[in-house]
Amino acid sequence: MNPAVDKMKEKKIPRVIGTLTLFSIVLAIIGLFFYVIVPPLAKEMSQLATQFPVYINNLSINYSVISEQQIDNRLSEPIQEILTEASKSLKNAASAAFSGILGLLGGLISAILIAVISFYFVVEEKGVEKFVRAVIPYNFQPRALKIIKKIEVKLGRWFVGQIFLGVIVGFITFLALSIIGVPYAIVLGVIAGFLELIPYLGPALASIPAIIIAFTVSPFLALLTLILYFLIQEIENYVIVPKVMEKSVGLHPIVIIIAILVGGQFAGIMGVILSVPIATIISIILEDLYGRH
Repeated sequence: MNPAVDKMKEKKIPRVIGTLTLFSIVLAIIGLFFYVIVPPLAKEMSQLATQFPVYINNLSINYSVISEQQIDNRLSEPIQEILTEASKSLKNAASAAFSGILGLLGGLISAILIAVISFYFVVEEKGVEKFVRAVIPYNFQPRALKIIKKIEVKLGRWFVGQIFLGVIVGFITFLALSIIGVPYAIVLGVIAGFLELIPYLGPALASIPAIIIAFTVSPFLALLTLILYFLIQEIENYVIVPKVMEKSVGLHPIVIIIAILVGGQFAGIMGVILSVPIATIISIILEDLYGRH
């Protein structure tokens, strides 16, 4: 948020007013999301949580019919077992609801603390710089501040770009699924938008529940859904991403894939989501250490 507040100050808007305005806009967007989208989303999520094991069961039954006619039993039996286990796991997911609620509350408290700390850093002139000067030895301060400034700019651009990408892809997915008649379009759109945080793998992961749900309606709808997600990914890769991320400095695709694998190994889904910004920070530090500009 700091670069946005700096631009407001250049336009003669006091820093306190700029910070309050920016945080108010963010809170208003979050409030609007909870007011407009969350009620129907919660309803669809509840229905989907109840029906998804049924969908898995129907899928396994349909697959059994197909496999008896076309596929050798040596191949069909392992797949049947996988589908059965997936259905059992979903049915048992409710038992973990209490621990999930505790985790959500802990995450909410952390989010509030981060928001408060961020507010104080942004509202105070050169707040991050003052903090760095307070905790880092004098001789290292110029270099540390230079690195932090680069990280601030690069991650700021990456974050804003990802938010726009998630919103655009989520809305397009919701709209397209609604048009072709796939159930739970709102939930699937939100999933597609959220998984946009995972480069390369996100769109493929988002398509899996949509195809499963579409298959329970008809095989043709599942095929149509698969084609739809493929087209959305192509539009994203060649139209949306270049436009939205044109000002963002990216990493090499191989570096991103390795970062995702390492992040997933160490911290699961959160490691996957945070892998790209962490890799970006490491790349900036390495560039500074080895004198690359």
